[in-house]
Amino acid sequence: MANTDLHLVRNRSLRFAIKPFAISVVIALATALFVFPVRTWLNQREALEAKTAEYAAFEDIVEEMQDQVSNLQSPAGLRDAIRTQLGYLYPNERRVPMMDLPALSTTMPERWPYTVVSTILMLRTLDVAAQEARGQITLDPLAP
Repeated sequence: MANTDLHLVRNRSLRFAIKPFAISVVIALATALFVFPVRTWLNQREALEAKTAEYAAFEDIVEEMQDQVSNLQSPAGLRDAIRTQLGYLYPNERRVPMMDLPALSTTMPERWPYTVVSTILMLRTLDVAAQEARGQITLDPLAP
């Protein structure tokens, strides 16, 4: 048996022409079997981590909302929500402003329409002074 019988291609020049093609087929096969699946696996792992983080954030939001719902189902929680979010008060309560109004100048020119505004401010100041003399608290934020 001759040495040439061991080769698939007997022509030597054809054998050298087929080698680059065979090497490229082997490289393409290795790429298809190993590189692309690994790249896809890494991309899927990153996507899974992102979705897991998003899911955890949504779980926190749902848990917080469930706590709010549970709080609103109790009478005390409902009263607290009505007071804080809607601003309602009990019938015997009064809201007292905590900050003083800034001291603004009330000096205005002595011609119309400023004389009308000056007269209104003077009447409001007298009304507030009369209320304070009676011991009442002025709740009007526009009062001087």
